[in-house]
Amino acid sequence: MNNLRDESREPRGRLHIKAYRKGRLILDETEHNLIVDLGRSRMAALLGGTTTDAIKYVGVGTGSNAPSVLDEVLTDCVLSEVVMVDVRNSEVKFDFKIDQNTANGLAIREFGLFTADGVMFSHRVRAGCIDKDSEVEIYGDWTIQF
Repeated sequence: MNNLRDESREPRGRLHIKAYRKGRLILDETEHNLIVDLGRSRMAALLGGTTTDAIKYVGVGTGSNAPSVLDEVLTDCVLSEVVMVDVRNSEVKFDFKIDQNTANGLAIREFGLFTADGVMFSHRVRAGCIDKDSEVEIYGDWTIQF
């Protein structure tokens, strides 16, 4: 039997972040991310109607290990609620903000998308860190294409 799976159409994600210190842009980057196994299972459950717990949070953490499809958590995770969801033909975009009062004291290296019940859907680990304090705000959008 032939494998008809088209890997070019696999679900994938793109994370775009901008960090500001005292209102001045200090970082602007866009990178692809890994959709973890639990995320794929959750997408199947959403499509199958066996869950209603959609993506609700973006998490930041301090972990620096390379991402794996088996990842389930972020190190020192702090969650921030998604502020807007934009659903299009074959993608969903989640806008988020890590404000001046959130995640202070963290050396942020990783980002994650999480469902309402805390299941990690996607994971991105950065090469460098963002030293988060009350003078830093992070704005971003995370797009999942399927």
